[in-house]
Amino acid sequence: MWPEDLREDLEAFLAKNESARSLLSEYSQLEQSLDKIAVPDFPGLETRVLNQALSPRQQSLFVSLISWLLPTENFGANLWRPALAACLPLVFGIVLGNYYSFGISSEVDEFDYWEDELAMIALTDISESED
Repeated sequence: MWPEDLREDLEAFLAKNESARSLLSEYSQLEQSLDKIAVPDFPGLETRVLNQALSPRQQSLFVSLISWLLPTENFGANLWRPALAACLPLVFGIVLGNYYSFGISSEVDEFDYWEDELAMIALTDISESED
């Protein structure tokens, strides 16, 4: 019941301490009363537990994505899935290109544009170009 190396110390402690002896006595009575309780018999419980169906395993995100992209059955009808996945970078690029300017200014000053056009027309000799 007690470890061999501590047995002598514990017996000396019990001989000196009345509260320790009473606790040990209560423990012994509790142990005896618990031993008297009969455990109900559950026939077939072990076989029912061992034969029950397990819940399906959760697939990882990568495996789920691959099985969605490349289905094993009816691949021809589900060909749109790989095509959709191939178009995603294109759509992402279009959205990103429309949302950010990336330092390219699209603002055009119309007056500067017409001024340059008129200067180029003035330098061109139109009268001699008719052959």
